[in-house]
Amino acid sequence: MHSAPKTVLSFTLTALVAAGSLSFYSKVANAQSLPVSVSPARIEITAAPGGHVESSFKFWNGTDSDLPIEMQAIDVAQEDEEGHALAGGAEAAANSLKDWITPEYPGLSVAPKQEITLPFSIDVPANADPGSHWGALVAVTAPSPGGSSGAAVQVRTGVILLVRVLGDAKEELTLESFSLPRFLQSPPISFAARFRNEGTVHEAPAGNIEVRNILGMLVATGTLPVRNVLPGMVRRVDATVGDGFWLGRYTVLLSATYGDAGQQLVARSVVWVVPWRKLWPWMVLILVLLALFFVARKRLSAAWYVLRTGKVPPA
Repeated sequence: MHSAPKTVLSFTLTALVAAGSLSFYSKVANAQSLPVSVSPARIEITAAPGGHVESSFKFWNGTDSDLPIEMQAIDVAQEDEEGHALAGGAEAAANSLKDWITPEYPGLSVAPKQEITLPFSIDVPANADPGSHWGALVAVTAPSPGGSSGAAVQVRTGVILLVRVLGDAKEELTLESFSLPRFLQSPPISFAARFRNEGTVHEAPAGNIEVRNILGMLVATGTLPVRNVLPGMVRRVDATVGDGFWLGRYTVLLSATYGDAGQQLVARSVVWVVPWRKLWPWMVLILVLLALFFVARKRLSAAWYVLRTGKVPPA
């Protein structure tokens, strides 16, 4: 007697690395993914309380057979400061929009190698709190054979939805920290900016980085990667800046803005760049020359006396 195949779930919400997005992953491993995808990976919507909004995204079936899918609205919850979150994780009711989402086609079959449009609507409750609400709409495939193991693979792939409800919302973002190494051998300089959202609206700070040498001369510039910071969360943004040959003390200045009013956040830090691996042969040579000079300074002094006067130097 053959045992029933085991079903393995594998989320493919890892494509959400676009600017300003969250990136999601699944804790379920050892599953063979199907060639399916969605675009765009993230949709942002602004609506009034009691409003009705219609939108859509595209789903591509890269398999060689018809693929039955079922549409599901789910919560998402941020798990770390890098923006990873668990699809289907518990989310506070005040932030969730899972119950607001209605797919036009709850279930359908997608032909092989075909891309289709999946419309959906969002109905915002009249008493919805102003500010940001988030969730995801995913297409869940029917279980398909998973190879020699006899397991079945079911894939969920979908779009992240960020809805801003109009009203008296609070916009407040703080720069929790701005860190970089104290000493480096060479550029680029790697830094991390941690933003805390103490408001009720998701924010995507945009900023520039300047690096100046000890003379105040501008030696490098960069752009802060744009990442969304959800209300009540801390988001870490990593970046690098600079190249070439540097030596000495450098000041790194971060200037970021956020919100409708363009509020500004500024941070400054100092790094020393000492390329000792490139300079050590010259440093050794200088030390040897200095040692020779001090050892032979008396002989050099006597030789100089002879050259200058033509006489034997006094004892």
